[in-house]
Amino acid sequence: MLAILFCGSIYAQDGISFAFTCNGNPLKLNEMIYKSYRGLTYQVSQVQYFVTDIRIINKDKSVKDFPQSCHYVDVEIPNTLQWSPAEDFTLQNADSIEFTFGFSAEQNRSYRFRNPPENLMFWPDYLGGGYHYMKTNILYLDADGNTNAFNCHIGRGQVYDAEGEPIEYIDNDFRVKIPVKRQGNNAVVNLDISTMFDFPHAELFTDYRGIMNNQKAMKTFSENIKAAFEK
Repeated sequence: MLAILFCGSIYAQDGISFAFTCNGNPLKLNEMIYKSYRGLTYQVSQVQYFVTDIRIINKDKSVKDFPQSCHYVDVEIPNTLQWSPAEDFTLQNADSIEFTFGFSAEQNRSYRFRNPPENLMFWPDYLGGGYHYMKTNILYLDADGNTNAFNCHIGRGQVYDAEGEPIEYIDNDFRVKIPVKRQGNNAVVNLDISTMFDFPHAELFTDYRGIMNNQKAMKTFSENIKAAFEK
């Protein structure tokens, strides 16, 4: 399980910081230096995701709930890597932290965001509407040494009829719960990119280009993403 680390001045407001690793080391963007369990070399170009409905569970079982909380995280935009609520709260007695990856069905409403970068995460209406939970884009080298793209985009899934038309939509959001370790005021929630592709399902990038209309693939990668937060 991922331990939540804390950092920062004792005088700062408590909050959450977001970090990224790959194979246990700080993530480096746009460098073809990573190798998947299935043997493909890849680089990470972009990582963006939403967390919502944040809550803090204290050691005495009391809960500090932020039911309407919604935060956009982008590895390339520094000011998205910190979340602090409008109201003061303390992590002094915190035991664990929970959040939803993506959005609940009630929160995932089309056109709720009017401005970038959040509105650029829209999910097409014909695929179920709302917003991407995540965009993780990579480039990889195939067996012939050619560079190819794989876009791991997670959002609402679809069930299709015999004619290929969507007849049902599936919400792929899930809850993450992480135990707390104290180290100051800010919780660091880390996402390990290598786990996203290797555990518990070791996926082969050559099986996909994008997965926005592939519910089976989105479910598979969602299970890996949950493990990547909890590593």
